[in-house]
Amino acid sequence: MGYFALVRAEPLRDESGKVVKWYATSTDIEDRRQTEEQLRQEERELRRITDAIPQSIIVQNPDGIPIYANKALLDYAGLTIEDVGRPDFRTRIAHPEDFERLRDIRQAALSRGLPFEVEVRGRSKDGQYRWFLAYYNPFRDEQGRLVRWYVTGTDIDDRKRAEDRTKNENVALREEIDHASMFEEIVGSSDAIRRVLGQVAKVAPTDSTVLISGETGTGKELIARAIHKRSNRSARAFIRVNCGAIAAALIASELFGH
Repeated sequence: MGYFALVRAEPLRDESGKVVKWYATSTDIEDRRQTEEQLRQEERELRRITDAIPQSIIVQNPDGIPIYANKALLDYAGLTIEDVGRPDFRTRIAHPEDFERLRDIRQAALSRGLPFEVEVRGRSKDGQYRWFLAYYNPFRDEQGRLVRWYVTGTDIDDRKRAEDRTKNENVALREEIDHASMFEEIVGSSDAIRRVLGQVAKVAPTDSTVLISGETGTGKELIARAIHKRSNRSARAFIRVNCGAIAAALIASELFGH
């Protein structure tokens, strides 16, 4: 039965430099060759397993450079295994708006060598984008050295779209409630009331000074509260001052300090 050997030849020269003999050494490397073949076989087996998984998988070196992607990701992105090692691999699959954010998060997390996850949009072969949760898991050898990063991508597009719809619906509902409750203290539906409320809605978002005039008991304070509630200062306190109860000589000092 044959075996593999590593043969190395060294020349023996005389004083003039002429080769007079050759010495050859033979080293049995059968065990090493079998180990290497076993590793290649295990790698092929691992690739067949990852190709059978419907989840996207990327294998990266310790620096985070992609060296392999499984069939699910290649089929989704319309790429080949040769494309994985190219410098533009990430730019071809990541959304332009997510690329810098993903790069900053990756650089900070990869340096720590700890598992992390990030949400990112991935480009499909038809040019559409879907949201994925990318989970980065480090793999270390027996000495604790980082040798690989295994990245799995889980499709969360349906969940993200549902969250966006809910968020938009909540915003619309809050605006509707806010608009409906803006004048909840003001009762009336006459043309004059509607005209005044229209002016309130128009002036409230501005920084303009507003003068509200009217007879006693007509609701000037209610109009002032409605303007405040709709203004950019609505989160602050509404201060009501009855200037009629303050002597004319003291108004300035009472309002703006002595």
